[in-house]
Amino acid sequence: MEQEKKTAGMPCPPCKSAPFSRAVKPAAQENAVQEAAAPLGAPGQYGGSAVGRTEKTPGFTGVDAAFACGFLAVGWLFWELQLWSGWRWFGNAGTGTALFTALFAGAVLAYVYLAKLRPPRESWFWLAVLLCLGLGYALPYGGGLLGAVHYGALLFTAGYWTLSATGRLLKSGKTSNWLPLDVLNVLFVLPWGNFMRLPAAFVFGLKGLGRRVRAARSEPGERSRGKRLLGVLGGVALALLCLWFVLPLLMAADDGFASLLSGFVGRLAAWFSGWRDSWTEFVVKVFFALPTALYLYGLVYGAVRGRRACVYDKKEVCAVQRGLRFAPRSTVLTALFVLCAVYLLFISMQAKYLFGAFWGALPEGFSYSEYARQGFFELCRVAAINIVILLAANVMSRAQAAENCLLRVCNTALSALTLLLLATAAAKMALYIAAYGLTVKRVLASVFLVWMACVFVCVILRQFRTVALVRVAVFLGAVLFALLCVLPVGDGISTYNAARVQAGTLDPDVMEQELRPLV
Repeated sequence: MEQEKKTAGMPCPPCKSAPFSRAVKPAAQENAVQEAAAPLGAPGQYGGSAVGRTEKTPGFTGVDAAFACGFLAVGWLFWELQLWSGWRWFGNAGTGTALFTALFAGAVLAYVYLAKLRPPRESWFWLAVLLCLGLGYALPYGGGLLGAVHYGALLFTAGYWTLSATGRLLKSGKTSNWLPLDVLNVLFVLPWGNFMRLPAAFVFGLKGLGRRVRAARSEPGERSRGKRLLGVLGGVALALLCLWFVLPLLMAADDGFASLLSGFVGRLAAWFSGWRDSWTEFVVKVFFALPTALYLYGLVYGAVRGRRACVYDKKEVCAVQRGLRFAPRSTVLTALFVLCAVYLLFISMQAKYLFGAFWGALPEGFSYSEYARQGFFELCRVAAINIVILLAANVMSRAQAAENCLLRVCNTALSALTLLLLATAAAKMALYIAAYGLTVKRVLASVFLVWMACVFVCVILRQFRTVALVRVAVFLGAVLFALLCVLPVGDGISTYNAARVQAGTLDPDVMEQELRPLV
């Protein structure tokens, strides 16, 4: 009972939430206990190093009101540059996408600095990725390789970079194993939670402007200025009244003056007529542009001011993670041992079939395309299943890898076996490319193999030293994806195949026939 009283009200112990984790140093444990009592997004904690934050619900400033007006234009230009007028202005919509990407990045950076925040160092990496994805559309081949996947990645990266630039990524303002929660913040919590902040900020700005005008009118000197302004407006009205009678007489007196004035009136009437005809088009454009502006401003305002950015409580998330650790140590180890044994048996029995690609030997009854295509997808599926198994075993095990030597051994063994299978898949792909040349899908499959292999190497390294597995995997994936979007992959494939045809190592008829398969 005494022990329970002493521990009552204390913050939860540090949570080793990352899968495949190593032991936490004592100093880190002490810091984690101190951080556990603070909500996410508190200054100096899980909100990054930005200046000027408070834990109170943020209101509005003049900067917020000004950018509310600016984001109305941003929402309009989102559609104007990419869909409505991009083809007419630039000859293609890709240049409009690149221009809007640069415009959005500049607007967010201006908002961040005017709000007296300092973007963390990681945010510059994501800004570089964003610009690569966006400006890549301005290239002659931009957007043609990955299509809708490229554009979807561009939109998501823009939101994720916004959170990173404001230090609002949940774990110390950095990419971490809490990435799913950051994704929810980017896509749903911040933009929809602050969806109506743009009109609220706009009204705040109008009220502030009204107060300034009233204050200026109350000054003695301003009253006389107001009277002079009214006098000028009265003079303009009187002049228009006089011109109503004088202009017809002048037009009757001189044909040149009459022609000039008639042309001006005609152009003015045509402008009004065109504006009336385009009213329906204007309403349709506003229907799309206004929700876009509300969504984008809600995201950026929520990230800059921290509104709705702290809906996740660290202690609650850690409690959920601890609740997932229900599997006994013996159960997890037995399952992994059996799985490794089955993989070893399978590899030993299928060695000739699996590893024939290393020395260019084909199994009986297989063509190059059948052997590479069937074996490649099988091995990739096995690798994907293995990473899910490793994740589940390390998350659900009661004894974490830092406290369980046998679990680390199983992690290493399963990762090594998976790397062996990935190497076999890479050899199959190399054999296939040597026989039939390159295609876009073969390049994409090879890049995916490289990423998977790097992830499993990091899993092995994590058993012996501290490695930010999720961070490394996400960064590497972002770099590889950005390179695919920026580099002239299609031109490189054509050059490679043409060189091999010219050298006589590739049959052009066979290559053209092999463009149809999935790989």
